[in-house]
Amino acid sequence: MLMQLREVTLDGPAITAEEIHEGRDISADELARTPREYQELMIRVLIGHAQGEAFVLNDDVYAKWAAEAPTAQKRFTVLRTIEEELMHARESWKLLRQIRHLVDIDGLVPYQPSTREGFQHATPTWGEHAALCALTDRVGCFQQEEQLDCSYQPYAEAIRTAYFPFEKRHAGRGRHWLQELCETDAGRQEAQSAVDVWWPRALDMFGRADSTRQHRFIYYRLKERTNEARRQAYIEVVGAELVELGLTVPDPLKDRKFL
Repeated sequence: MLMQLREVTLDGPAITAEEIHEGRDISADELARTPREYQELMIRVLIGHAQGEAFVLNDDVYAKWAAEAPTAQKRFTVLRTIEEELMHARESWKLLRQIRHLVDIDGLVPYQPSTREGFQHATPTWGEHAALCALTDRVGCFQQEEQLDCSYQPYAEAIRTAYFPFEKRHAGRGRHWLQELCETDAGRQEAQSAVDVWWPRALDMFGRADSTRQHRFIYYRLKERTNEARRQAYIEVVGAELVELGLTVPDPLKDRKFL
């Protein structure tokens, strides 16, 4: 991930890591006065959104279903989701432009192959598209729910208004599509096969359990729980929802890459 921080002259006293940890919220104008570590963590998050959300334009992964979904209504819904994901990308570019005095974004591009595990794989069946939405967008919900009041104010506001409400809708659409498939025996088999494929990919999206960076995110109040704590909560909640649909919850360790 390309990230070039600029050297800037502080306009006001420096804000310490301890102040942020103890409850100091940070505005866009104040970001340059925070510790370099805090700046890097926050900018890493914004760049991930700005570059990663456009994965929905990838024909193999997502966009093909705007033309090939089983019904006109489903094709329209896929198109609407693509529009909303691109809105997320635009929102992050807006947040990055607010601080371009601090970070060089000239070398960034609005689309590159996703570095997120869940978005690097094709979805050859409608069932897999449904599972991708139901499971990976639900990962986004678990991540964003604890950032609604994070310490960086512009991002917290974007989570509340531009990200989280839509992420919940995307996950709900995927779950509805899985539910529809489960109404027939053949459809339930397709749904189960898709969940078997996308469950480990979704779990990997929470990150490594032994990540050192996760603790700095927590310290700076950019996240609340460790990767593994969020993953285990997800397994409990989303696993129960799969059971309600008549599906079997896959082994949480099978086919995992990032433990």
